[in-house]
Amino acid sequence: MPRKAKTVEREVKREPIKMKARPNWEDIDPTLEDSPDKLHIPRHLIPEGMDMIWCTDSVLGQEFPQHRSSREKMGWTPVHQEDFDGQLNGMFMPKGAEGEIKMTGMTLMARPMSLSIKAKTAERRAALEQVAIKEQALRGGDLPVSLDSQHATALQSNRINKSMERIAIPTD
Repeated sequence: MPRKAKTVEREVKREPIKMKARPNWEDIDPTLEDSPDKLHIPRHLIPEGMDMIWCTDSVLGQEFPQHRSSREKMGWTPVHQEDFDGQLNGMFMPKGAEGEIKMTGMTLMARPMSLSIKAKTAERRAALEQVAIKEQALRGGDLPVSLDSQHATALQSNRINKSMERIAIPTD
């Protein structure tokens, strides 16, 4: 009966890989979630009580300083890599790079969540006012068309229906 050959696995000893730049794989954080959204910031990396947005600085190389200026007037402040104990250092730019965190023509900005909540409340109030103005115009006959909103047939069929539906918003 022929003998079966034994396979012997040997550990091959290799010299350490020499590279000019320090290898990136030494600093990989396995807790960071992999997301197809290149601008996504995991919720656990945003400091408690803070809100963050990406502000457009340029599009196809054309600067938009007025857009950034309007954001800064609303309390948004540029984030640097060393801010927030360096939690975002190396996430969007090379680790240790100086200056504001920028990516694809945008700058990362932060402000206290209390300011964001106030801004969202004001936006909602303004939107509801616009709806109320249009409802009043419809009911009062102030529409720019030649229809009589007080006509008997119109009063029987004109209705304003409003509804609100809850939608699921992902929380990361």
